[in-house]
Amino acid sequence: MLGLVRWFLLILLLVLSCLLSLRFGSVGTDWQDVWRLFSGTGGAVTDIIREYRLPRTAAAIVIGVYLSLSGLIFQTVLRNPLADPTLFGVSGGASLAVVIAMGVAITFNPSETGLKAASSYLSLEWIPLIALFGGLSATGLIFLMSWSRGFSAIRLILMGVILASVLQALVMAMVVGLSEARTELAILWLAGSLYARDFSHIIPALPWGAAGLLLVFLMLPQLSALRLDALTARSVGVSVGMVSPVLLVIAACFAASAVSIAGPVGFVGLIVPHISRLIGSYQMKDQILTNMVVGATLVIVGDTVGRTVLPPLEIPVGIVTSLMGAPVFALLIYIGMRRNSYA
Repeated sequence: MLGLVRWFLLILLLVLSCLLSLRFGSVGTDWQDVWRLFSGTGGAVTDIIREYRLPRTAAAIVIGVYLSLSGLIFQTVLRNPLADPTLFGVSGGASLAVVIAMGVAITFNPSETGLKAASSYLSLEWIPLIALFGGLSATGLIFLMSWSRGFSAIRLILMGVILASVLQALVMAMVVGLSEARTELAILWLAGSLYARDFSHIIPALPWGAAGLLLVFLMLPQLSALRLDALTARSVGVSVGMVSPVLLVIAACFAASAVSIAGPVGFVGLIVPHISRLIGSYQMKDQILTNMVVGATLVIVGDTVGRTVLPPLEIPVGIVTSLMGAPVFALLIYIGMRRNSYA
């Protein structure tokens, strides 16, 4: 009974956040305009909701689901509560690949502005593939750097931190290398923005996420066993040396697909798994589903706040989630310390 109530509240919170995302923004709308969207009637204001806010809300859901799942897998496989796509270098690799592609697109059309040149030469269908290539390349490089007669979770994390720092420096060097008039697109994307996103940005990233989600549920027993130490996981028949890299690659695919839509969105993959463990049951399936709902809700709320707090200016959702995530993570650490002190 308690589980049903919890799920009802989570779904209700997600639905309310979606409705608020459709209702509020830089353009004034009311609840009747939102109702007209679902009833099939409306006018110019309803068209704004349909063409601009609805795709952004859908993109926020996809990003929240992908990043939260990526963080959950990283933390479970590496058995480290601080592991997330940013720390592991996946977001940096995907970001670097897309920024390089943007730079090439602008170079081929130097007479146009950065946004027009990039959109002309860098097809939306290619961005998820480019981001996926960058994220998986970073993951493969970390595996290569960490290999020493096998993988070690500590070595993977340390190499991930090193590579993430290097990739961040390379990304900023690429941005600085662009002319001043053409850095706006790259900076906006690197801040994690859903500005001007529509369904054409979302659809190319869906197949990778759907395949990854299917594999996660197929490997649910192995993922559950990896929450324990490696010796215990092996004792129940899990081949840690084979399963762990596969799951980490799936997590990298999730993160790279999210980055391809809006750029790197911070703190989602880090804090959502902790919230899910706090409010969900111990079963891995329940944690995964809770993770997806909480992650989607967090990104939707972050994007809505960024659009409404300083209209007509817009704060990128990546900045908002970072500002929201830092105190939440500090609170989670405090709760954990209090629990341990009473244990």
